[in-house]
Amino acid sequence: MTSNEQTKAASERLDEGCFLAHSSNDDGAGVAELLREHLRRVADRAARFAAAFGADQQARAAGILHDLGKYGDQFQERLRNPRKRGRDHWTVGALAALRSQNLGLFPALAIAGHHAGLGLLLKASDLCREMLEALKTDPQKDRFTETDLQVLRDRFAKDGLEWPQIKQGLVPTGRFAADMLDVRMLFSALVDADFLETEAHFNGDARTPYRPRIDGPRLDIDRAIDALDCYVARVRQEFRNVPMAAARMSLYRACIAAAERPPGLFTLSAPTGAGKTLAMLAFALHHARTHNLRRVVLVMPFLNIIDQTAQVYRDIFSQKNGFDDHTVLEHHSVADHGDATSADGAEDDAAAKARLLTENWDSPIILTTSVQFFESLFSDRPSRCRKLHRLAQSVILFDEVQTLPLKLAVPTLAALSRLADAAGPYRATVVFATATQPAFDALDTRVRGEFAAPGWQPIEIVPAGETPALYTAAAGRVRIEWRHKTPIDLDDLAHRLEGHPRVLCIVNLKRHAARLAATLRDRGTEGLLHLSTNMCPAHRAKVLETVNLRLREGSPIRLVATQCVEAGVDLDFPVVYRALAPLEAIAQAAGRCNRHGCGEPGRVVVFKPQDDRSLYPPGYGEAVDATESFLAYLSGQTGLDTTEVLNSPERLRDYFRHFYQLSGRASTERDDERRLLDAIRAGDFREVASLYKLIPRDTIQVLVPYDLQAFQELVTESRKLRHSSPGSVREWCRRAAPYAVGLFRPRDDASIIPFLEPVQFGHRPPKWWEAEWFVATREINYDPLVGVSEPVKDLWIV
Repeated sequence: MTSNEQTKAASERLDEGCFLAHSSNDDGAGVAELLREHLRRVADRAARFAAAFGADQQARAAGILHDLGKYGDQFQERLRNPRKRGRDHWTVGALAALRSQNLGLFPALAIAGHHAGLGLLLKASDLCREMLEALKTDPQKDRFTETDLQVLRDRFAKDGLEWPQIKQGLVPTGRFAADMLDVRMLFSALVDADFLETEAHFNGDARTPYRPRIDGPRLDIDRAIDALDCYVARVRQEFRNVPMAAARMSLYRACIAAAERPPGLFTLSAPTGAGKTLAMLAFALHHARTHNLRRVVLVMPFLNIIDQTAQVYRDIFSQKNGFDDHTVLEHHSVADHGDATSADGAEDDAAAKARLLTENWDSPIILTTSVQFFESLFSDRPSRCRKLHRLAQSVILFDEVQTLPLKLAVPTLAALSRLADAAGPYRATVVFATATQPAFDALDTRVRGEFAAPGWQPIEIVPAGETPALYTAAAGRVRIEWRHKTPIDLDDLAHRLEGHPRVLCIVNLKRHAARLAATLRDRGTEGLLHLSTNMCPAHRAKVLETVNLRLREGSPIRLVATQCVEAGVDLDFPVVYRALAPLEAIAQAAGRCNRHGCGEPGRVVVFKPQDDRSLYPPGYGEAVDATESFLAYLSGQTGLDTTEVLNSPERLRDYFRHFYQLSGRASTERDDERRLLDAIRAGDFREVASLYKLIPRDTIQVLVPYDLQAFQELVTESRKLRHSSPGSVREWCRRAAPYAVGLFRPRDDASIIPFLEPVQFGHRPPKWWEAEWFVATREINYDPLVGVSEPVKDLWIV
């Protein structure tokens, strides 16, 4: 159907006296969607989503009013003539919602932001005055589809729709982070419903005008617990003779017992190797059964942890065990959701469904990254927020929480405490799990003060009387040698590493790792491997596979790595060298040594590299200073070599408290957190979203030639992306991610610029400072051992 024919088809329905929401589907060959049908469907679906947190009336009102401006003549004429400029059709709906005053404020904000994103959290009176002024002073009468609210109300009523009544729901509490989260949750229910209903229309055709997607699977909790029990029994049998077996059983039982507690905030503190992955899943499933919760969300800081955990989860919740193929859903940058295509290029049905489910987390078990979770929790964008309503009545597990940047801790804890507030609407449970539990309760006063009423006072899952036994079992696995007072030259360190047939050495900087690996390669060291984020994810995954194979075989292996191997990576070396770092990082490194506690105790050597330049990455120095002063204090008290530091929860808590007090964070705001906290106080959703970043946005993704065939195919495809749809661009980025290295964005005068080719995603060539994706040219060397190596000295290695 030509554009003229599409316009004619839409005009015919308009001429029948029908108000339309969308043009004809099936590329114009189908039917247009009636506005009253779209509003009812969005209202019904949004209300179902928000019922989980008691805001169904508000969500229904937001849904029925969100496109109120489409009853305006200007919008209906635009459907006849798509060349006409679009106008604001949402402000009038937001203004209409404000007639319910405080109960209408959050629906109004959701409506106002459902296209362009959330703006400012204003008082109802201020927002109403601002919107009325905008409608009144629109000089050319061309910003809005209609400025007379009564005209729209009359057409709304004539179309058979009932004006919404709001008698209960979410209202402002005066706690900044909590109120912003409440807005995002209602916003999530609205935008997800609107996305889904619009999709259902455009997936239709003349024969089936409305074709909604099939809902994702629900959590079969009894089957899930049975499957976990069977898996644990197999694992227990396999490792029945290892010294840590009793500790793992104790932790598992403690988690099941604690699942009976009411929903709320929990910590799970257990040493590396104690089986936290399965234990916290047991807690989540039993807790969900006891309290009728809907899903489990597991949040992990690094992709390599997700790869390992996802395999465990998929083994448990597999099709052979009777589960839907989409019971476990991964949502991260390299999740394999669109790689299955037929010979004619059509996407595989299973891959297509998985890709759709990631948009709004419509699965019972979600595995995602800290970046995806937290940046969505503080986002202002419809696409990023649409999954948030799924968090209500969920168990949310956070693994390796010590990786949370401290400058983000107060707002993060505030938002999570709102989700898990026993007196709040969401009935979620939050668990912080790690071997090195940060003493975040030291920040309770700041969290509670102006950001979230509940504060931060979690309950420890493992009973106090059982915790020491867990760590005592772990403490016997390793012996710590504190050799950090006298710096060691990297060449001397390389010589010492050669003296161990199987050894892991973790340093703080990529340039230290690269130089150490190069020195060992020059010496012809057997079994040499390297891991850092100068290597693309596909390369790192292959190296980890080789590492584990060599460890199982007992072959020689010397692995030089940055801290990317510390949290959650299942490695088991007899000897570990660790450059001086924050105490929790040293403890995590020790968890890669003699993991199962077999045979003689492992050996962990803490050293300090000799270097005239900085020894630490940005943000590390303050914590290292606190570590050195804490170790000096312990040394003066009892002597370090005879003091258990890394496997003592009390010592670790003392360290964190020492760190917070030394930095002043326990009682006052620091400069690195003030802008974000001020933006939250101002209720500025856009500013908050731009400032809340776990990974600095001055980074770029560079496609590198690790796999030459994949590289050449992706480069060829990248030349065509300027003419591609947004979906095709997203798909290319997803497939390119495993072969890309994230690097700090070079300065404008950097000599590396000629060696990078920006990828063009639209009709306009990107400016250097705007481009996020680049292709490495031939001058950039991708070394098979260390990954990206600099064409200009010290330009890449940071």
